[in-house]
Amino acid sequence: MCNKFPWVKEETGKIWLFGGSVLLFLVVVIRVIWVNSHPNWEMWQIQYYQAQIAQLKSKIDSTQNPELRKTLEQQLDNLKEQKPEIKTLILPNGKIERCQTCHLGIEEISASHSSEAFGCVVCHGGNALSLDQNQAHAGMYGAGHPGRLEVSQLSCGSQNSNTQCHSGNVRSEDNQVDLVESSLMASKGGELSMIRYMHGLDISPKISIKPGVIASQVPSPFNGQPLEQKLLSNCLEACHQSNGKLLEQASLANGCESCHVLTDWSHTYQGQDVTVKGEAGHGLTHRLTTQIPYTQCNQCHNQGIPNLYNMQFNSRPDLASVKSSSEKGVETPTDRLKNVYQPSMVFTKCEVELDCIDCHTRQEVMGDGHLYPTEYQDLKIQCYDCHGTKDKKPSGWTVGTSDDLAFEEEQVNTNFPKLNIGDQILKTAKGEELPYIRQDALGWVLTSKVLGKKYPIPLVYGSGCMQNPEAQTSNDCHKCHDFSGNLKR
Repeated sequence: MCNKFPWVKEETGKIWLFGGSVLLFLVVVIRVIWVNSHPNWEMWQIQYYQAQIAQLKSKIDSTQNPELRKTLEQQLDNLKEQKPEIKTLILPNGKIERCQTCHLGIEEISASHSSEAFGCVVCHGGNALSLDQNQAHAGMYGAGHPGRLEVSQLSCGSQNSNTQCHSGNVRSEDNQVDLVESSLMASKGGELSMIRYMHGLDISPKISIKPGVIASQVPSPFNGQPLEQKLLSNCLEACHQSNGKLLEQASLANGCESCHVLTDWSHTYQGQDVTVKGEAGHGLTHRLTTQIPYTQCNQCHNQGIPNLYNMQFNSRPDLASVKSSSEKGVETPTDRLKNVYQPSMVFTKCEVELDCIDCHTRQEVMGDGHLYPTEYQDLKIQCYDCHGTKDKKPSGWTVGTSDDLAFEEEQVNTNFPKLNIGDQILKTAKGEELPYIRQDALGWVLTSKVLGKKYPIPLVYGSGCMQNPEAQTSNDCHKCHDFSGNLKR
């Protein structure tokens, strides 16, 4: 049937189009007015409560327990009643902070660094009273990463306050901020010296840097030779010494955070603080730990083999599968055997089953206040420290007083068994106490720092091993005990 009035249809369409445009405009205007009338901190809190409600609904849908369901439903009702409000924290010293007004739900950094006792600003810096993001973050240490070595004296050392934390203590071992600057992890001193020696630039290995100077700041390590640029680009900038810029991870964190804040390979925050949720350049959560798994170490170490003759870094061929497996957090023994070390490396069974921190000692990682010209001199432990030799058993140390350093290490790791005065702990040939290795009625036992699992230590003494007591490096032990293939006899 022919439409006698086509203009009516056309005009009606125009009216609907105009009306839709007006409605959309009004929605935008109303939203702009609402947003402008509500500060950012209110928006963050609303997003936080919405996220918590979604998580609770998911738990309610999945639970089969009526009592648990009732409890969760009550929590859900309470959350729905929550309204944005300024969160004020009054510290024991009387100072006031409002950081958690925006960072609502952020995790406690650790049991020994509770927000109720210390707050946020003592570690992070910034303006504790401002609710404006730019003003609140002005003056933050390390651009939000207080563990960076260039600011660690202010944050971890707390030299900006009346508090003595990890610097300025009577006992030198408690001044980790001071010690770490001279450690091999922070300075790379021994590695640089040996590289220079290999290429004939030093008559003998000697110190190439000073405490507090990182490897990327060393001037002309190859005295202008062509290999210098390769050393800088392929070696120094391929690790966490290059001003904290890790390859592939886009993280600004280095120094203390490299080890003590756990991450995955994407370095993306996955905690409850919606202000940084999903943002790269952070740990998995806002937490410190001393229970550091090998997967954390492998994000910097053991990613390939540097060729010191041409200064080229060759990535391990299976790195993609290692990243995929590590992120799941669950490994079969076969996966762990593949992932701990790269192909072609030689290692023993204990080096696979244990984590890196179960062998590398506190002084090796954190430093002892001295710079060493070689990596070997910096090492504090060898195989014979735990296993002894065919002529000598491991050395022990009796805990004699309550202020023994061993008690401090027990306090910061909940996996350590209770320590008592009179206990026998292991002591290395270089004099460092290892409180996580103790002697009981059955012999020496190591307690894993990460999982708390106990490992009886087999001794060479009385075993019939035909080792040479003068050849006691790990390479010497690997000649017979090669777990990458079959045990050689």
